[in-house]
Amino acid sequence: MSVNKTKKSPAIKGVCLSIGLSLTMFSGISSAATDQDLLNMCMACHGKDGSSEFTSIPNLKWQNAAYMVQQLEQFKSGQRQDKTMTKVANLLTTEQMKAMADHFNKGKEE
Repeated sequence: MSVNKTKKSPAIKGVCLSIGLSLTMFSGISSAATDQDLLNMCMACHGKDGSSEFTSIPNLKWQNAAYMVQQLEQFKSGQRQDKTMTKVANLLTTEQMKAMADHFNKGKEE
């Protein structure tokens, strides 16, 4: 069965809407958002342990942590473009990026 990756399923649209609303909420208060709040936002799409249920969202489970930090830094700087990930990366400090990357690198649910 082939999957049409150009159209988002209703489930992905719902997740994206949730993330968009979260981003709007966090954008003005990123310093007040806890690391766990930010991690929960990431897990909403990428899965608790990094195993995404959506074909259009990458699996992060056991991904190289340094590589993930590099990708987040590129989203934050504009070198890499994605409507959602650029907004997410702009909320994160380098330390938070490293913590998120370490979480998904371990591939464990918390």
